[in-house]
Amino acid sequence: MMAEIENGAVFDPAAGEPAPRRSIYDLVKTRADELAVSLTAEELAALAERSDMGESELQAVASVFEYLAEKHHETTIATMLKMSRLPRKEPKTFGNFDYGRIQGRDAGALRKLSALSNLHARKNIALIGPHGVGKTHLAQAYGRECCQQSFKAYFLKASELRDKLSKAAKSPNPGKTVSSLVKPSCLIVDEVGRCTFDKACTDLFFDIIDRRYEKECPNTLILTSNYPVVNWSEFFTGDETLLCMLDRIFDKATVFMMRGPSYRGAGLDTYSVEAVPNAVKLK
Repeated sequence: MMAEIENGAVFDPAAGEPAPRRSIYDLVKTRADELAVSLTAEELAALAERSDMGESELQAVASVFEYLAEKHHETTIATMLKMSRLPRKEPKTFGNFDYGRIQGRDAGALRKLSALSNLHARKNIALIGPHGVGKTHLAQAYGRECCQQSFKAYFLKASELRDKLSKAAKSPNPGKTVSSLVKPSCLIVDEVGRCTFDKACTDLFFDIIDRRYEKECPNTLILTSNYPVVNWSEFFTGDETLLCMLDRIFDKATVFMMRGPSYRGAGLDTYSVEAVPNAVKLK
């Protein structure tokens, strides 16, 4: 909702109270900054004076900048979602996750994921449990919410990560691939345990985790797996590297151990039919 301007002061429609310290000139400057346009409040005031602008003209200028800033934000969100590799057809969101199926002492913790506290606290997330209980849905919903709040997210299956790292290991500059996976604020690796990482891939994955561990800006790594962490040594090569990797992943992390029957099959219809012999024609 756009801010309302009256007598040079900007009002918050939700609160119904003016913010006298924020003039129309400051509002336009804020929106100009969002558009990467260099325009100070003093420059706008000087322009208004030269052009003999009154309150209505300044309101029109502010409305245009507000509209352009919103369009820019929407375009940025759309670009982030496209670059994230999150499914755009039937997207998984926190809004369409069936929390009614989640029970247990810590069920409420899942509902709090949408606040993105882990992202801002630089804590990782692990969703571990059998297939079909909603791990991937929640991971994708988290990444989507990050994009909605202008944080970069990137989603890939563990097998896709393995293939990407394997290719990088054979290239003259594997650091380029590592850097590309360090940049996203939210990196999601789905289905850990569906493939095996050789030593070269394990070493590169450790480099990614190590560099993300040192990042001081909001960031989180989300891992989903059907297997408990104690079994992950079966999927990564190099005991020492694996121990160092797990140490950094779970130094600051939230782990959800999920149980229960699979969600899948809710739309399955089953019919029982019977074939009978052809009827005998009477002569």
